[in-house]
Amino acid sequence: MLCACVPEDCPLVPGLTAAQCEVVRAMELPAALPPARGNAKADDVETAWFGFKLFFDARLSGNQEVRCATCHIPERAFDDGRPTSVGLAPVTRNSPSTYLSAWQHWQMWDGRADSLWSQPLLALEDPREMNFSRLELAHLMARSFAQPYEASFGPLPDTLSSWPPAGRPGDAAFDGLAEADRHEVNRIAANVGKALEAYLRKAAHGRGRFDDFLAGDAAQLSAEEQRGLRAFFEAGCDACHRGPRLSDDGFYDVGVQPAEGQAPERGRAAALEMLATSPFSSAGPFFDGEPGSVPAPVAADENAWKTPSLRNVRRTAPYGHNGTHATLESIVELHTPAGALDDEARAALLAFLRALDCADPPSPWNNWPDR
Repeated sequence: MLCACVPEDCPLVPGLTAAQCEVVRAMELPAALPPARGNAKADDVETAWFGFKLFFDARLSGNQEVRCATCHIPERAFDDGRPTSVGLAPVTRNSPSTYLSAWQHWQMWDGRADSLWSQPLLALEDPREMNFSRLELAHLMARSFAQPYEASFGPLPDTLSSWPPAGRPGDAAFDGLAEADRHEVNRIAANVGKALEAYLRKAAHGRGRFDDFLAGDAAQLSAEEQRGLRAFFEAGCDACHRGPRLSDDGFYDVGVQPAEGQAPERGRAAALEMLATSPFSSAGPFFDGEPGSVPAPVAADENAWKTPSLRNVRRTAPYGHNGTHATLESIVELHTPAGALDDEARAALLAFLRALDCADPPSPWNNWPDR
């Protein structure tokens, strides 16, 4: 671990204060994942194998061609390298790497999912992404995945064969089901999300040389990269980029403009309104353990987007919730306008940010499934 600090001095990074040293100390990535939120099967290996297969299966899409891995590609640190992703149609959001998701309280750029298991359900039913429906998902489980599903989550409902073949809330086929059947459809969807989370936790990235530096190996960062760490504090980056993910999990309007031809979006404010009506929130019936609550939106939530992690930032361009910043230099310029740093400090900051790569997950979770 980092050596002890004395007032106004950080022995490991000369030029940082004792308080800044403590902030740096807290950036070290723990060896173990944090506890999952609301998922009793999150660390079950067989459930992870089930989720592994689902993540790469195109049958979970309306045209049988789109996978979770379409936008989260193992070879690209589990993002897709596009400004905004393309499923069945283009979407308006940049695809974040799933490597970081196990540490996040809020999922997606606007935080409209408050657990990792609930996030994939939004993509599955979005007409632009996978355009599937929860009734189709239930029938797919019965038809093709009954054994792994029931091994993890218990028997599928006896009434499933009588359900309509497709439908989601707002469709007559789903809305016309008895309340008990709608609950069972939602339970199956929630369990599919929990299997996907179990896989994503296995596919979380490992520690990198920055973590080795924080553990005491000073040679892991060059002199310029250490100068960049000082510039990180000089520019005030630490105000929002803290902790093991170098993100405070907060939501802010930092001035990222809409993409050309697109209208402004409401961001966090609209997301909280959606989350309040979702059966898959931490306050809903499928959240394992002590239920949570959904905050009400406030004025500051309008056009606010989640603080992205800086882990693997070199590998995950473009940047911003809508991918409008093609290079790391561009997004750093947005946050540190002229005068905030001199040219030397800015170059050092970029060098430090590029040193935040982490190790890929262990085999086989970092590749396409072979089991």
